[in-house]
Amino acid sequence: MYPKLLHIFGPVWIHSYGVMIAVGFLFFSYFLYKNPKRIKLISNENFLNLLFIGLSAGIIGGRLIFVLYELDLFKDNYLQIFYPWIGGFGIMGSVLGILLILPIYLKIKKVKILPLFDLVAIYAGLLEGFGRIGCFFAGCCYGAHAGLHKFCSVTFTNPDGLAPLNIALYPTQLFSSFFSFLVFLIIYFRAKYFSHKNGELIFSFLFLSSLSRFCIDFFRGDRDFISGFDLISYYQIVALVIVILSFVALIYIRKKK
Repeated sequence: MYPKLLHIFGPVWIHSYGVMIAVGFLFFSYFLYKNPKRIKLISNENFLNLLFIGLSAGIIGGRLIFVLYELDLFKDNYLQIFYPWIGGFGIMGSVLGILLILPIYLKIKKVKILPLFDLVAIYAGLLEGFGRIGCFFAGCCYGAHAGLHKFCSVTFTNPDGLAPLNIALYPTQLFSSFFSFLVFLIIYFRAKYFSHKNGELIFSFLFLSSLSRFCIDFFRGDRDFISGFDLISYYQIVALVIVILSFVALIYIRKKK
């Protein structure tokens, strides 16, 4: 589609993927900042620090998992790993990076982890949904050949994108975006109209988000399989592990007095 929006200088462009991530992050930050429960949990100063640390952890985690997944892309020049305009980011890596780093900061600041993570879970689907639209513009995370299902397909023609050109593909980026926004609505109304215990919202988000990722990946055309096992991809294995762990955590929370 339109991976590059505005040329800055040399190899540096403003990319549509980065713009959509920024839009999603702004919506996520604004709604979380205005949430009255957030105000009771963490001060404005610590919250802004939390956003910066979370953004950094998400960028590093997302870039790291993308590089590990697409290592052949950098085999001619490994310094390009540090060039964010080459390649992209893995959203699942961003989620894992945030989940690993933020609890450390919250522990230091003596902020209750699960209640705050429950608030983050309410709006996380917004960030992920806009990020997937960015994937669509960039052509990454593209779908498999749509075959006879051309009524539900997209054809990429921009050579700057990452998707194969002039082939009808499943628009898996839009599938992912749709389900991310759907997860946002489910978690939002769950938090607003139903009682819940600490931890239920964040594990519900992880369960639903990872489950959608696992299912949609069957329609993706860029999956990388374990040698000799071509049923599910690396990312699907990670997603399946998160689904199982989140489900077990939800059962534990519900049973705990």
